Amino acid sequence: MSTFYEHAFEAPITRHDVGSDRYRYTVVFLPQHMIDRLPLQAHPRLRISGEVDDHPFEAALTPVRGRWYILFSKTMLRAIEARVGDEVSVRFRIADQDAVDLPPALEEAFRGDSAMRALWEGLTPGKQRGLAYRVASAKTPATRAKRVAEVFEIIEGKRDLRGKPVEPASQAKP
Repeated sequence: MSTFYEHAFEAPITRHDVGSDRYRYTVVFLPQHMIDRLPLQAHPRLRISGEVDDHPFEAALTPVRGRWYILFSKTMLRAIEARVGDEVSVRFRIADQDAVDLPPALEEAFRGDSAMRALWEGLTPGKQRGLAYRVASAKTPATRAKRVAEVFEIIEGKRDLRGKPVEPASQAKP
């Protein structure tokens, strides 16, 4: 085990159904002894970084009824060559809870607009991460540019966090 990571455990990959068959996640639940050692009362969605079977990952621990899990994407499962039922080795450390990786397209857009940068800085790190992911996940330059414009409109309050236009208060239905 690497001394770089403070925490380690082994657990099976399982399915976690949320509410209905429509929401089925592939996860690893943290064992109780890990839950007892982590600052989850102060940070219920504790951000961590580490390795799953020697493959790097970053995640937020997700709470559900007194338990916490790490969500695994299909990409992660392919990378570690694992599937539901397989046992994996997880090593991690607690990450900076306020860290946000800004994609280059968004960083460039902020360089030209200090007022927008100031509005961005007023957002919580969680909202910043979500909006940054929206831009970073774009596959083409045209889509990135479109998403940067959407993020600016979200920051200005012209769109909600899902990117839908916000109805002006004067036109809102009673």
